[in-house]
Amino acid sequence: MMPFSVRTFRVRSLPLRPAGFPSQLLLWFFLLGWTPLLAVAQPTVDYRITISAPGDDEARIEMTIHNLDGRETLDVALPAWTPGSYEILNHAKHLFELTAQGPDGQPLLLRRRDKQTWRVRCAGQSTVILRYGLLCDRQSVDSNWLGPDYGQLAGAATLLYVPDGRHWPATLTFHLPQGWQAALPLPRRADQSYTAESYDALIDAPIAVGRLTRLDISVRNKPIAIVTTRPPKDPAGLQKAVTTIIETYADLMGGLPFEQYMFQYLPFADEDDERLEGLEHANGTLINYAPEDLLDQPQTKNWLVVTAHEFFHAWNVKRLRPREFADYTLDRELYTPQLWFAEGVTEYYAWRGLRRAGLISAADFDEAIRSTLTYLANNPAAGQVSLAEASIGTWLTGTSSFEDIPLDYYRKGFIVGLLLDIEIRTRTSNARGLDDLMRQLMRDFPPESQGYRHEDIIATASKLAGTDLESWFRRYVEGTDELPLETALNHMGMAMLAEPMTELDFGFELEATPAGLEIVEIDPDSPAGESDLEEGDLLRTVAGKPVRSEADFAAVLSTLQPQKAVKLTVLREKRPLTVTLTPEVITTLDVAVGPLPNPTPAQKALRVALRGE
Repeated sequence: MMPFSVRTFRVRSLPLRPAGFPSQLLLWFFLLGWTPLLAVAQPTVDYRITISAPGDDEARIEMTIHNLDGRETLDVALPAWTPGSYEILNHAKHLFELTAQGPDGQPLLLRRRDKQTWRVRCAGQSTVILRYGLLCDRQSVDSNWLGPDYGQLAGAATLLYVPDGRHWPATLTFHLPQGWQAALPLPRRADQSYTAESYDALIDAPIAVGRLTRLDISVRNKPIAIVTTRPPKDPAGLQKAVTTIIETYADLMGGLPFEQYMFQYLPFADEDDERLEGLEHANGTLINYAPEDLLDQPQTKNWLVVTAHEFFHAWNVKRLRPREFADYTLDRELYTPQLWFAEGVTEYYAWRGLRRAGLISAADFDEAIRSTLTYLANNPAAGQVSLAEASIGTWLTGTSSFEDIPLDYYRKGFIVGLLLDIEIRTRTSNARGLDDLMRQLMRDFPPESQGYRHEDIIATASKLAGTDLESWFRRYVEGTDELPLETALNHMGMAMLAEPMTELDFGFELEATPAGLEIVEIDPDSPAGESDLEEGDLLRTVAGKPVRSEADFAAVLSTLQPQKAVKLTVLREKRPLTVTLTPEVITTLDVAVGPLPNPTPAQKALRVALRGE
């Protein structure tokens, strides 16, 4: 269909009108007659996800685009990353057997343009159908994984999009194995299809599939769904914890910003060590966890922290956004210096919110501060890399392993958020704080706005504090000045003490196995790395003493002397091997944090406001 042009329909080309017939009336009827041509239907996209059988790690996707505008070619792409997970994952490497056809079933020419984009020669077709397969073998909140009983799909890793059609409305349907169901935080129609106003809204809904259990509750007249892979042993406890978290942040932020919300708790498969991973979405969150029985312990501190962190993102990040997030780029990195605020301040509110809710103790809150300060005290990057730089540099390492990040902007951002809260409260005699800053930013930069800039945070914080805070931000956010920890903590009636600790280290990591203590990782720049030890060796003795467990090893290690060589016996392919090592002396700082015994009234008031008594 050719686009409508006024020049195509000129009055002079009309047939002669009857005598006495008003030309204005004739033109009116003419325009009414051509109204159908003016009201061109907007393209829409229908997706269908098919999972053939439980345990199948491949999914089949069908994408049907309707009401195309007569274009000769159509580009489709798969995002390079999942919003909220700041890492290039190249989702297209899991896509295979992509085909395109018209409504008559005839194939359409398809060519790859780059690693994640394809061009379809559609020759004016109004409907184009694409089909492809996806390998779903990476269990992470930003990727796709399918197991024998359940699975999880990230929209950005699953659904192709038209780069200039991200605003087109979309529907999503499922064809699943018998007994399986889908759960995602999108409106569902009577025909069981889910609807989204745009591609961005569609991929902002995490997808859980499988034999699922669903607990539906209502909080402040908003439907809340809790989706799990089996009935929890303490459903009342889980419901109470989730409800308390929702109510706490609703009170803090002045209501709930969504019409519905879904918590998806899916266990990591075949993992026993405690691990939690979450990803925020506008109307829900997906949280992976291990061990599996954590589901039955909804009062576990780390479970609560991850839940609170992801839920607070419903405000901070999903609706209160950095300006760079106003228009997501899906084909490449999306840089912003504000991740310290988006993630670090959210982490601060996870702990503060839980303390405010009474779900953790004051001692738990203090321990969060202490452990974070210990991390910063022992990380040279804390004095070399600014929070703004760390926010941008995260794309070099991703967020899959925080051990690879030079400076964790989550943890330092948590402390800087605390210090900013103390700074504002100190300058206003505890009349205002970070809560006021968050609420004001939400009012000034609603979801439909372009989002905030760094200078907007400074200006708003300065206005609330009644004094210019530009220097404060320049030193502690943009710069690497030493944080005013002791002074700030003193303002809130707290004290800190850093003491050096010395320990010996051979430079290898051990893991308990049925065969014994296995050396699973060796630091190449360590005594072990310079020795004949190999990964896979089974440690048998240290200094002549048998070691059968990690506790045995720690006990023997504590008796060794610095700068003194030690004989280790290992078993390699059932043959004993003796190696002599001199353990390295490692000195670290251990930070202690606690309340002052006799605070002033001002100190006590601020302490109560931030962490209670």
